[in-house]
Amino acid sequence: MKSLHTLLKLARRDLETLRRTLAEQVARQSAVQERMLGHEQTILSEQKAAQRDYESGRAYGGYAAAAIAVRKALAGEHESIGEEIGRLRTLIAEAHVETRKFERLIELEAARRKAAAVKRENAELDEFATMRAARRKQKG
Repeated sequence: MKSLHTLLKLARRDLETLRRTLAEQVARQSAVQERMLGHEQTILSEQKAAQRDYESGRAYGGYAAAAIAVRKALAGEHESIGEEIGRLRTLIAEAHVETRKFERLIELEAARRKAAAVKRENAELDEFATMRAARRKQKG
């Protein structure tokens, strides 16, 4: 019984660790998304500058190539974080099932102990009633 409580503590600790890791990944994904939005704003402002000024327009071609590479890198990072989030969610679901199994085993063990105690108590009461009936029979 004590080992079940230990296993439950370990399962809960693992579940909490996975939840914290998931929260970190979600925050990381949000940060990447913010960087992507900021990058898009920068591209728009560079496009406007390139339309206004001839020199900026000439330099924009090189900037655009670099901006596309950054956009692809950010999109790839965003996608890989999304995949990691999906994997962590699966692991959390599995860890939750495992935690619930240990909780259920502990509940069943407690129910068995209670049933055994009730059975012992009933046996003692039956024995007491039998002895009492035997005494009455001897007196009577």
